[in-house]
Amino acid sequence: MGLLVKLGLRRPMVWERPTILDWILESPLQAIVFHLYLFVLWLRGNPVKPPRNRPPIKIVCLSDTHESIVRDVPDGDLLIHCGDLTNDGTAASIQKQIDWLVSLPHQHKVLVCGNHDSWFDIRSRTEEDTLLHKTVDVKTLHYLEHKSVTLNFKGGRKLNIYGAPDIPECGGSEHAFQYTPQENVWAGTIPLDTEILVTHTPPKHHLDLSLGCPNLLREIWEKKPKVHLFGHVHWGRGVQPIFWDECQKSYEKVMSRPKRGLILDMIPHSGWIDAWKVFYYGVISVLWHWFMLGGAANGSVMINAAMQHGTSGKLTKKSPFTIEI
Repeated sequence: MGLLVKLGLRRPMVWERPTILDWILESPLQAIVFHLYLFVLWLRGNPVKPPRNRPPIKIVCLSDTHESIVRDVPDGDLLIHCGDLTNDGTAASIQKQIDWLVSLPHQHKVLVCGNHDSWFDIRSRTEEDTLLHKTVDVKTLHYLEHKSVTLNFKGGRKLNIYGAPDIPECGGSEHAFQYTPQENVWAGTIPLDTEILVTHTPPKHHLDLSLGCPNLLREIWEKKPKVHLFGHVHWGRGVQPIFWDECQKSYEKVMSRPKRGLILDMIPHSGWIDAWKVFYYGVISVLWHWFMLGGAANGSVMINAAMQHGTSGKLTKKSPFTIEI
């Protein structure tokens, strides 16, 4: 296994994107369904559009800057940072990132902390910050920690935004707002009127390298926010349309199955039925929306806004994502 990793044929850790060989050896069925589902989503298009005859709200999305300053941040009405401002989590490092965010010209700015932003969780603060009673001034930022804010924009428009920093257990006690796999911290927490959801963790099976939270996924199936922004998994960076339909449900069911390996996946089993459903409902949805309705259906969009280039410790050269709603 070590040789395959050195040759670049297998990934060295779960935080890296799987290679073709990883997909084949772990679950060729999931590999087929994963890429088929992405193709279906590409054909269906983005379901989130600005309302007609009203000014659009442009959202600029950031996450996982890890003490770096992003140059050329796009203009917009709302800037959202999904956490991991820092590496060491100290009050001083967090303050530097906040000062930078405050200096940007966007009308409103929203922040949710990440697991590396230790100061925000009193259980995770450094000994020095605790003993010296170090503080952080969020200034004009809207810092969301299990709470909502309603923001006003031009044209009389408003957005309801809910933010929460909770993260599946991923490290030592210095990591903020962790919970164990046995805990469901999400059930019933997201308000029904939430239009923009901001978390640090991804939901399971969406832009997450399968490292996201299944309980968060269950909660957003119930609440269906128009936009869900997150980060944490750097190689999961991207934008994904969400339609809350049978195709998505079948996809998530296939991806949640235990990986059977190359040989066992070739033997017919119940996972094949769910894989067929992804194909069937995918074809129906593409035909329906493009030939019957002439466009994309109602739905949502998920954005993994991580600004780190994978696990390199360096910023990506790509611009932050933006979306108009």
